Amino acid sequence: MGPGEFGGSAALVVFLFGHFVTVVFSIKDCYTRVDGRIVYEGINNVADFGQPCQAWSSQDGRTHNYCRAPRAGDLQPWCFVRADTGNLIQARCDVEHCTECYTVTGSDYRGTQSKPSSNESSTEECVSWTDESGGKRFNTKAHPDDRSGLGDHNYCRNPWPEGRPSPWCYTGKTPASHKQCLIPNCKVPGYLGCVTETETAPLLWNVVRTAYFSQLTIAHCVTYCRDHGTQYAGFRNGNQCICIAGPRDVFRSLPEVTDCNKKCAGDSRHFCGGTNSTALFDTRMGQCGGWRYGVYGTIHSPNFPSDYPNGEICSWSIMGPENHVLRLHFAMYDIADSEDYVAVWDNSTRRRVLLTPSKNGYVVDSNHAGLHFVADSAKNGPGFSLVFEAVKKCPKPDILNGKADADSFLPGQFATVECDPGFRVFGPAKVMCEDDGTFKNLPECLSENSTLPTPVSFSNNKTTDASIVSTTSHHLSTDSSQVSTTSTRDQGTTEVPQTTVKRPRPRTQGPAKTSTFIATTTESIRTSSARSTTSRPFSTTERHHTTELRTTQSAEHSKPDSSSGSSQEAEDATSTVVIGVVVAIVLILVIGLLIYISCAVLAAKRARQASLENGQAENADAEVNVPLKDFGEER
Repeated sequence: MGPGEFGGSAALVVFLFGHFVTVVFSIKDCYTRVDGRIVYEGINNVADFGQPCQAWSSQDGRTHNYCRAPRAGDLQPWCFVRADTGNLIQARCDVEHCTECYTVTGSDYRGTQSKPSSNESSTEECVSWTDESGGKRFNTKAHPDDRSGLGDHNYCRNPWPEGRPSPWCYTGKTPASHKQCLIPNCKVPGYLGCVTETETAPLLWNVVRTAYFSQLTIAHCVTYCRDHGTQYAGFRNGNQCICIAGPRDVFRSLPEVTDCNKKCAGDSRHFCGGTNSTALFDTRMGQCGGWRYGVYGTIHSPNFPSDYPNGEICSWSIMGPENHVLRLHFAMYDIADSEDYVAVWDNSTRRRVLLTPSKNGYVVDSNHAGLHFVADSAKNGPGFSLVFEAVKKCPKPDILNGKADADSFLPGQFATVECDPGFRVFGPAKVMCEDDGTFKNLPECLSENSTLPTPVSFSNNKTTDASIVSTTSHHLSTDSSQVSTTSTRDQGTTEVPQTTVKRPRPRTQGPAKTSTFIATTTESIRTSSARSTTSRPFSTTERHHTTELRTTQSAEHSKPDSSSGSSQEAEDATSTVVIGVVVAIVLILVIGLLIYISCAVLAAKRARQASLENGQAENADAEVNVPLKDFGEER
């Protein structure tokens, strides 16, 4: 393979890897269920109490310490941690299942599954919600406001949450033809699913305690099992609470079913298991306060899914990986009393900020934040579900012959690019910081006298006018040097200062030269092996085997300005053709001259060689014919 071929192959590999890294970091860090078992391929490497995970061993020699669920019966991802005694013990990780739903009954599901079964091979289809045949109670005519998600489609919905435990649909012409939809990714965080039982509960689960309650609610049983030190709470028959340490056989898969349809004895809005099935919940759901170590997770109000109690004060500490920032947004918010509130303590600004629902949420410029909930004794309500995500911050983009308007950017912020005198922007002047800590489709600063680059569409670029980014309370500001939020409660402004990072930037002197900028994005992916229990959570320097992977991707060119007109395009095309012809002629002349010189040199070399051969022959003849007298006579 020649140097050119090797360089082309290397460039192709780097290009493909750059796209792979982009895809990896755009996926939410959560697990899914496939064929009755947990599948998690994320980057969380800390147990739920903050201990660093130990490295897994593998036959191929590769190691990592990310949380995993390697056994068929695992209920959640986990890892081994080092106990104080030095022994390895199994510990659960703070990783949630991927979900589209944040209500217990899935009434907020707006997905596109149109079969009762999630199995692709199933031929049974839902009928459209516009079908009124047979006296169906739920259709678009009876519910035209679309609040329950009904419409001219046949997707699974739950317009009757007090009567159905999950999304469902009609499959025939009569009201009795309804069926529950098994949607793997429609479970409120904390609900692990409905598991069928072929044996009695004590044989299927490691049961710590069982209790029967005449007024059973989900919150009551979850709190009861949490107080007894178990990780899971199970529900059966609407009145039975089972405190579970885990499955008895971790190598047996636990497929989900849809028959957990017994209403809770103490709350008819919710469902507490079935006759031969267990509804399984994580006992961290609805906990008042605690520590959360993770990349992605949900914090519910106390006593969730029931109403939060009066006079409650709760505090949570959230910590994400190093070199990340935390983004917070509400998936559900229903706080009845104006004196009750949710606030975050921003460690980067040392200020408290009140949180309310907003489109962009709130970004804490740190990987550590404190969340607080305060309820007075006057009135209560359903509460809230707050989602936290650890995302990367974007450094200042390096623009050849230009600059950005700030030194760093939080995810969702826009960087405005300004070119040096004599240069102009080709491409979008505003680019958004992505969740993976990079900018996509950076523009170029080219000479004003240069030929327009080849048109390439920027349709995928997420550019927008700064006016659409809200500057109201708790929204990100579009100011060039800071992020500000205004709190109506403390009447103060929280400012998140940006960290200044100076980076050398090459420049082209004068507008007469045209330079092409190739953006290089470098991502460091670090895997780890824990060394001690005193190491900081998510450390990337003390206990990890480190591998740095670098990615390079070329910046795209922008579309030429349409106002230049077709005449300008024709002139540019003509100029390009003329320049090409001139260059071709020059190359032909140079090649011909080189061939002529080579021939001349070769002819001279051959003539010289022939002359040397003739001279040697004459000298040989002269030696033979020399008379002896010329050497003198011996006397």
